[in-house]
Amino acid sequence: MQTARDAEIVAWIGCLGAAGAEHVMGRFGMSRSMAYHRLGLLTKDRLLEHQGVLFGRPGMYTATRAGLRWRGLDRLGVFRVGPGAFEHAWQVAQAAVELHCAMPGWNLLSEREIRAVEADGEGLFASAQVGGDERKGLHRPDLVLLSPEGYVVAVEVELSTKSASRLQAICRGWARARHVDGVCYLAAPGPARAVERAMSKTRAGDRVRVFGLDDVRSLAAEWQERGSEDALD
Repeated sequence: MQTARDAEIVAWIGCLGAAGAEHVMGRFGMSRSMAYHRLGLLTKDRLLEHQGVLFGRPGMYTATRAGLRWRGLDRLGVFRVGPGAFEHAWQVAQAAVELHCAMPGWNLLSEREIRAVEADGEGLFASAQVGGDERKGLHRPDLVLLSPEGYVVAVEVELSTKSASRLQAICRGWARARHVDGVCYLAAPGPARAVERAMSKTRAGDRVRVFGLDDVRSLAAEWQERGSEDALD
């Protein structure tokens, strides 16, 4: 029999896309033995699927169609983790856990949820328009933070270096995206330098901030300080 905590785990993984046992432990404050026990039962009941992707690396769990249907998340679709996307999916899940712990009171939505929200609405919620008139498209962040004061903060997890032209187009898009209050990159060293160059070229420094991949604490402190300043005004 599934518990209320089981429902929360399946919903969280279903919304995020994929997460490892370590992420579930951190997000829900569970011991290792309890996390593996519940994940094992949910996998046995076919509400979650364990995907072992890379040799020597822990696998990730995704919600099955039955699991998504159980939590009313059918429209998000089943998430697949391929070898090329594994590291990014892992780091996005890690960032989601750390942001949840570091920013109490803030809501956190995944790229999958952003897509669903924008499909229901009449305009953009947390995406940026990129490209010119003839090749206009949307760029969605990996995560978005929503503050009690109404801030919308896009979060990008950057592990590989995109081309200069692509990064500049994205930065220009973020500079124009006034429905988003700010953009924060959590980036590995090489990609961080590439993003900073693109920011300089496009003069997007007042809209985009770059933090180290493991520097969620600084990101959280900066935006919590803004919230505190608003509360005092």
